[in-house]
Amino acid sequence: MEGRDIAAHAWISELSQGKIVHGTDGPSALVVNGKSFDRIRIYGIAVATDDLVVDDGTGSMLVRSFDDQWKVAIGDSVLVIGRPRVYEGAIYLLGEIVKKIDAKWIELRKKIASAPESQNQSSRVLEIVRKHDGGEGADYDAVVGELGSKGEELIVHLLATGELFETKPGKLKVLE
Repeated sequence: MEGRDIAAHAWISELSQGKIVHGTDGPSALVVNGKSFDRIRIYGIAVATDDLVVDDGTGSMLVRSFDDQWKVAIGDSVLVIGRPRVYEGAIYLLGEIVKKIDAKWIELRKKIASAPESQNQSSRVLEIVRKHDGGEGADYDAVVGELGSKGEELIVHLLATGELFETKPGKLKVLE
């Protein structure tokens, strides 16, 4: 009896660094640091729903389906199982299952498997925002200047996950 491939847990930041390996009948796997992913499981927050985008705290990824419209709202905690695909150089998941879950599953996932380097980057961003915060929020440009080339991407990610918020345009604060 032949079954489905097991959906391996992965962090989005790992997946976005991978390379799709093509088989004779189309894309077969995503290879990241020598580890092959045929079917992937991620836990995260829906940050966009027209085209479903899921953020797991390390990055965000598009989840596509050519048959289903997912019944999730922005801010919902979701479990996504799908197959990695690439379109015009961008990796996305071809969703098989997208299901709303309790947010505690995401916290459990973070405790069980420590997040890769981007978790450290998030901590660094929060530390820099706290350092530049004089009470009314840290200046966006000052924080980006200190972070360098990936600064804006990291800030947008933390705004989407709710770890940062803007007190007013251009002023960042850490959610404590």
